Amino acid sequence: MNLAKTFPILVAYLVFIIVGIASGLLNIAWTYMQATFGVSHDSLAALAPAAMLGGLVAAFLNGALLGRFSLGVVLVGGIAFAGFGLLGYAIAPVWLLLLATALFTSVGKGTIDAGLNNFVGANYGASEMNWLHACWGIGLTIAPAVVTFFVLDQGSGWQASYLVVGAAVLLLGGLILATLPLWQLRDSARPGGQTAKRQPMSASLRRPIVLVGMLFFFVYGGIEIGAGQLANTLLTEARALPQEVASSWVSAYWGSFTVGRILMGLLAMRLGDRLLLTMCFACSVAGAALLFFNLNEALSFVGMLGIGFGLAAIFPILISQTYARVGGEHAANAIGFQVGFAGLGGATLSGLGGIFAEYVGAESISLFIFAGAALAVIIYAFMLRFEAQMPRAEWRPG
Repeated sequence: MNLAKTFPILVAYLVFIIVGIASGLLNIAWTYMQATFGVSHDSLAALAPAAMLGGLVAAFLNGALLGRFSLGVVLVGGIAFAGFGLLGYAIAPVWLLLLATALFTSVGKGTIDAGLNNFVGANYGASEMNWLHACWGIGLTIAPAVVTFFVLDQGSGWQASYLVVGAAVLLLGGLILATLPLWQLRDSARPGGQTAKRQPMSASLRRPIVLVGMLFFFVYGGIEIGAGQLANTLLTEARALPQEVASSWVSAYWGSFTVGRILMGLLAMRLGDRLLLTMCFACSVAGAALLFFNLNEALSFVGMLGIGFGLAAIFPILISQTYARVGGEHAANAIGFQVGFAGLGGATLSGLGGIFAEYVGAESISLFIFAGAALAVIIYAFMLRFEAQMPRAEWRPG
């Protein structure tokens, strides 16, 4: 076993689990935060953009940071922002400071997200990338239990969950700091000492393959987040399912998503990326079609599972292919753009789906998801076309 290769990926998995927990705390903690700060439900409309904006900026600047600093230093910096920001959630005395803390924390999360995606994309394969993102899903799954434990079982308030998770993030940052030499991008240690010259963001943005990739991840983010956030409205308002049934469907969607990433990591060892992606796109579109046509309740439920399972591997595989698709000199920028646009698409398109539900009707959500899944396939076809016209990238991930 190569410890220098195995240890960092195990730490990366653990970081994604902990940061996934941090990202999911708000789902439960928000109920109790409102009483703490004396704000109403609609105040979440101010908190959510603050949490998104910092991550978007950090993801976009990730390539530039990696061009100036080593990956290890960038990761430690991002973890410091995220860890201290989570502690700030627990001690913020007023609402405006909580908003500033959310922005501060999201810068750290965005830096970690883009940095570790770059690290795994440069040094490992599609299996490891799938498992990395499965760890995020595991963290999101654990998060509600963490808050519930401190609020109900311990009676110590929602703040305790942020203190514990923030401390865990900082401990992992210390571990990375103690092992900095292990945290390098593969192209910074090529045979013969040749280092890929990183291009500025403006140069990467002039490449059509990079722009098409950004568009794809924008649409993908809208489908993934939109299906999870809007399904409850579709099921309860348009299809009159009881809330407990609708909730179980949404949980099953995210469960199939997480399980899919774990299984796809295993399948990636046996199947090529292209075949696996074809299967995933077919599964997501078929699932969206079953949800849209709503032939019966059982098939619609299968459709929800199909969407989650099909989407599971698409993001990790396409991220892991970025070095091969755009070349090492543009990859750090491109991965940052893709991660940022996936988050932007998740926020923007799910919001647009909500507007359609409000003014056209809740059933329009099923059409929105189906159209998004089909559009993603079309954009992916354009990506393949641009990729085929490009010279074969000199360096490819192992």
